[in-house]
Amino acid sequence: MKRIIIATDFSPHSRKAIDCVIGILEDTSAIYEVLLLNTYMVKETDPQKVIHLNDELKRASKKNLEHELELLRKKLQNPNITIKIASHMGSLTNVVSQLIKANPVDLVAMGKDGGRNVENVSVILKQNGTPMLVTYLPS
Repeated sequence: MKRIIIATDFSPHSRKAIDCVIGILEDTSAIYEVLLLNTYMVKETDPQKVIHLNDELKRASKKNLEHELELLRKKLQNPNITIKIASHMGSLTNVVSQLIKANPVDLVAMGKDGGRNVENVSVILKQNGTPMLVTYLPS
């Protein structure tokens, strides 16, 4: 089984990456496990606010991931593709690194939005030889 992580922040850039990967996998007979990943961070120092914001961000992340999963299941025709969702607190770079250490990954995909996430994640992937697919959605 091949494993793929698709990082999403629910933006049009992320949607492009999701559609690209799923489109490629639709025509394969290989077995794939796709992990749709969203990360979130709490940028607050007050402990009470941290707990409250963390709970809110976690709920929103899971809700949006479940919505994405529902959309994908309606489109997906290939029974060899399993899609899971994961919501993690932390930077995308740290979370991807931890996931790869726990279970080897064959590909990490994400949309390019002008931020530094692609560059940061690519450094980690380069260190362990994991391929990366980056999609770009022109303005």
